[in-house]
Amino acid sequence: MRFMVFVRSPIPLAALHGEALVRAGVLLDAGDLVPDACGVSGYWLIDVRDAAEAVERVKRIHLPACVVEIRQVAVV
Repeated sequence: MRFMVFVRSPIPLAALHGEALVRAGVLLDAGDLVPDACGVSGYWLIDVRDAAEAVERVKRIHLPACVVEIRQVAVV
């Protein structure tokens, strides 16, 4: 199953520790979004077994002062 992880952060997403997702072999894509008044946003597209695994993998990443949203992606 694929999940989009949106992260809103006071620092650029590239500075966050997404390497764990790369090492685990679940990261399909990542990128920064245009900064807005609330800070910097970015995303990770991951491929995992289920929602529980998606949550567990994101919990392992140190994301200080970040707002995180995990949404399942419909694969057509």
